[in-house]
Amino acid sequence: MVLFERVIEMSYKIELHCHTNPVSGCSNINGRDLVRCYAKAGYSAVQVTDHFTSAFFAEHEFEDYFYGYHAARIEGEKSGVKVYLGAELRYDGCANDYLLFGVDENFLRGAKELLKGPYSEIFAYCRKNGVLIYQAHPFRDGMQETPAEMLDGVEGYNMHPGHRSRNEKAIAYAKEHGLNYLSGSDAHSKEMVGRGGIIADSLPEDSAGLRDLILSGKYELYHEGELL
Repeated sequence: MVLFERVIEMSYKIELHCHTNPVSGCSNINGRDLVRCYAKAGYSAVQVTDHFTSAFFAEHEFEDYFYGYHAARIEGEKSGVKVYLGAELRYDGCANDYLLFGVDENFLRGAKELLKGPYSEIFAYCRKNGVLIYQAHPFRDGMQETPAEMLDGVEGYNMHPGHRSRNEKAIAYAKEHGLNYLSGSDAHSKEMVGRGGIIADSLPEDSAGLRDLILSGKYELYHEGELL
C-alpha cells in the first residue's frame, strides 16, 4: 500500500534511455512505435538517446541523426507523451557510452566535432553549455572507469536484458564517489520498453527541463515495476 501511495503522489513516469531504428542500428523499433509502446506502458515522457558516434556520421548527414527523435515527437503529440532530445555519445577509440541531458540541435552540432576525443574536451564542452553527462552502464564488459570528477553521474540501473551491466557495482561506485545515479530501460525493442526510468510529480516541458529535474533530485528511480 505504501508503494501504491508513492506512485499516486509522483504521477509522471519518464524514460531516460531508449533507441530508435534506423538511427541506432542496434534497435529494431522506430520512433513512432517506440512512443506508442511507452504510452501503452503508462509513461508520460521519453528521452530518445540514439547512438551519437563518428561511425554514424561517416555515412549520414548531421540532420539524419534526428530522424527517430522527430518521428517519436510527432507520435508523442498524438499520444500525449512528451519526447525529449537526448544522446548516447561514444567518442573514437573508447568503448564507453555517455548519456547527455539538456541537449539541443546546436549543442549536438558542436559535439559532433569533438567525437575524436579526448574525453576531457567533451566534458568541458558539456560544462560550458550546461549539459549533464552520465556514464551509461559503466561496469558492462569493455567499459573503462571515468574519473568521478569528470562526470555528473552514472546510470545505476541499466535494464537491458542482453548485457551484464553489473548495476550493483555502478551504484556502489556512485555512492563511494558522491555521484548521482539514474535508471533507464535502454530499450531497443518493444519487449524492452518500460523496464526503467524515473517517476516525478512534475513533467518537464523540454530537454532543458528534464536536465533541471535531474539536478533538483525531485524524483524516484523506477525499474521493473518498483520505486527505489
